[in-house]
This record gives sequence, C-alpha cells and structure tokens, in this order.
Amino acid sequence: MVLVTVGNATQPFLRLLEAVDRLIGEGVFNHAPVLMQCGHAGGFQARHCEQRDFLAMDEFVGALRQAELVIAHGGAGTLFHLLQAGKVPIVMPRRAQYGEHVDDHQYELVQALSEEGRVIPAYEAVDLPAAIEQARQWNGRAERAPAPTIQRLVAEAIEELLSERP
Repeated sequence: MVLVTVGNATQPFLRLLEAVDRLIGEGVFNHAPVLMQCGHAGGFQARHCEQRDFLAMDEFVGALRQAELVIAHGGAGTLFHLLQAGKVPIVMPRRAQYGEHVDDHQYELVQALSEEGRVIPAYEAVDLPAAIEQARQWNGRAERAPAPTIQRLVAEAIEELLSERP
C-alpha cells in the first residue's frame, strides 16, 4: 500500500496531489492500492485512488504501518511520525512561491533531513518518478538509515550526564 499525506495546512497542495494521481494512472505504483490524504484540497478529486480529506490519528498510524511507500509534505509533525515509524518517506515540501505555505521552512527541513539520509526529496513533480525508484531500492535494504546527527548528539549528551551521576 502507498500512503500519500499532505497534512492539515489550510492551503491546498495540488502540485503533489495532481502529480501522484497522474503517476498512479500511468501505473508507476504497479497497481498497489494508494490512500491519498488530501487535506484542504480546493476541490481536487483523485481519479485513480482512494481519497480522504483527513485521517483520525489512529487511522493515520494504521495506514502508516501498512504502507510500503509513503509520499508526504514536509510538515514537521508528519515527518516526526514517519521517522518514528522507521519510514524513509519521499517528501515534497510545500513552497511559498506556489502559495502552498507562508514560507519555505518545509524546504529547509527537507534539505536537512535529506542530507542525513532520513528522507528522499522530490522538490518538484518531475522529481517524483526517480524518488519512487530510489525509495523502492532503499526499502529493500535490511539496515536502517543512521540516526540523524542531532538525535545522536542528544543521546550522547544524555548518556554522558547519566554516567556522571554518583
């Protein structure tokens, strides 16, 4: 199963939704079922998959567990859940220049997580097919991506503090 999620920002994220729906129609997902959480989609209607505006948290967690592939926006809350679940998602950040968000903080977050090997970026719709292929290859690996630098540094600091206790 493929999970697509755009979070709950009030701006539509048609650039991602339309691109994924088109790729489903082209057979890029090998006829795997796709669940698309569309948020405030401005009238968007998926033609090739199940579409839901929003998912309750338990539904989201269940879909996340089942998903072999996740395509998401770059929201910090969504990425937190995806990374906690051990997923390496394809992430297209919402961009201010397209009216998808108020600024480019998602772009900056995706760049940083991409450098850590925690996400596969797809900055534009044209990047999605290569990102999907990369995700398929990464998901076939047995080992998990290394912990992000900040996560490792915090863990080391906690261990150091605990070892100094009398």
